[in-house]
Amino acid sequence: MAEPVITGGCLCGRVRYELSGPPLDMGTCHCRNCQRWSGSPFHSSVAFALTDLRFTRSQPVWYESSSIMERGFCPGCGSPLAFRYLVSIEDPPTANPGTVWISVGSLDEPEIRSPDWHFGVEGQLSWVKFDDGLPRTRCDESLGLTKAYASWGADQPES
Repeated sequence: MAEPVITGGCLCGRVRYELSGPPLDMGTCHCRNCQRWSGSPFHSSVAFALTDLRFTRSQPVWYESSSIMERGFCPGCGSPLAFRYLVSIEDPPTANPGTVWISVGSLDEPEIRSPDWHFGVEGQLSWVKFDDGLPRTRCDESLGLTKAYASWGADQPES
C-alpha cells in the first residue's frame, strides 16, 4: 500500500508541496541559527527523502545560510519552509544532501509524529521548558557537525 500523501505550504499559499514518502526523523533545534531563520525560540522540523518532495504550486527561494546548509523561504510571504544539508553530517544520519527537512509549522497537519530529540540545547531560552525526556544534545557534542563546519573553515552555529 502506498504511503498517504502529506501536504503543506506557506502562509500566503503561493508555495505548496506534497511529500509521498514516510517521515524519516523529527527534531527540535534550539541553536541561534535556527532561532534566527525561523523567528522563534526553537524550530521543529521533520526529515523526508528529497526525492519524496514535489512542489505543486511555485517553489521556495533557497539561500545558503551557512557553508553546510541552505534554507528555503516562500518568495511571496517569506515563510520558512525547509532546509537541506549541502554536505553529509554523521549524526543524525538523515543530515545529508539526499534529505530535506520540512518546517513542521508549514505542514497542513503538523501532528505528523512526535519529535525524536532536541539539538542545540545550549541555545535554549531559559523560559522554554521541555520535560519530554527526549535526548538533548549540544552543538559542540555533534562530532559530525563539528567536522563539517571545520572542513569548510567555518565556525559552529552561535550559541
